[in-house]
Amino acid sequence: MRQKLRISYAVKSYPGSFALLLLVALVSVCFLSACGSKGKTISDIVFRERKNREIDRHPKIPKDEIIQQASSSRLYSELREYYKKSLLELKVATDRDCAKLVVVVLTIETGKYATPASTFGIPFIFITTDNMGVDYYDLARKIAENDVTELTQTTEDGVWSKKGAVFIADQLDSIISKYNDQRSTKKFPDAKKPATFGDLQPNQDEMMYDYGDAPYHLKVNSQGLRMDHDLQFPKKKQTILILGDAEVFSPLLNNEDIATSILQRRHPDKEIINAGVNNYTMDDYASLYTEKARFTEPDIVIVCTNGGDIIEQYFTQRNKYSRSNKIYEPSDAELQFYNEFYGKR
Repeated sequence: MRQKLRISYAVKSYPGSFALLLLVALVSVCFLSACGSKGKTISDIVFRERKNREIDRHPKIPKDEIIQQASSSRLYSELREYYKKSLLELKVATDRDCAKLVVVVLTIETGKYATPASTFGIPFIFITTDNMGVDYYDLARKIAENDVTELTQTTEDGVWSKKGAVFIADQLDSIISKYNDQRSTKKFPDAKKPATFGDLQPNQDEMMYDYGDAPYHLKVNSQGLRMDHDLQFPKKKQTILILGDAEVFSPLLNNEDIATSILQRRHPDKEIINAGVNNYTMDDYASLYTEKARFTEPDIVIVCTNGGDIIEQYFTQRNKYSRSNKIYEPSDAELQFYNEFYGKR
């Protein structure tokens, strides 16, 4: 009876489409409550509905068109500033934790496979890291010196092959060896640690078919990280946290074949943490670190990035893939580009 009164009050108090939205939310809550579901609130449901409506209203996610469109130079400048702001947030957070931040450019979009995102984005990343005093390594140049078709399973998706994963492990190995003496003194009491350190669904151990007819074995530990074991505390090894998107997560490869697993087997005296998640970008790396991953108490934080992370700051990509619990409203430049390129909706 109390639920019925709430629904009646909502319809009277909130006219128009918002009343309908709230009504749907309230009915959903009643259903969830009746089914014994927990953790769902009206605000959760209303937010998800609002976000889905925004995605439906602006469904297109541009890529290199952002750079190629003659009228979008202001937009690209804006996205670069978003990227720089997120990288600075990550630097401030790692500095506070006495961890060494290292930026690694990792992409197959190089050499004859170069895209506008890489051509314009990689020099910007170099300048930005240099100005911030962050160590920077460009693996794109190393990749360009090799046959990309051997390093990847498909050049279209840029997914690493087994040979590619070994190559990436070799390159990261040479970087990690420069910081053998790096140690952070930051410690967190167990009571302050979150339930998970990564964003993957914990305790997965299954064959994945999210890339069509090419299944792969995914194993995620209880802490939300693509690893075969849980982290133990107090830590006894140098800890290296690796952030990134698909280049780090490594879809289409079994756990034992990904670069971070190869590194772990080579260095049993170190803890190599894979916190990669598909479709993440720089603001996700920063928020994942500050909210969860910093509690792994890393000594070194390697963020694998590329020019795609700049254009993927665009609001439609963020609304679909961002880990943040927010709706990204388009700036004037973003909306102008969307309407010009896709047509006003």
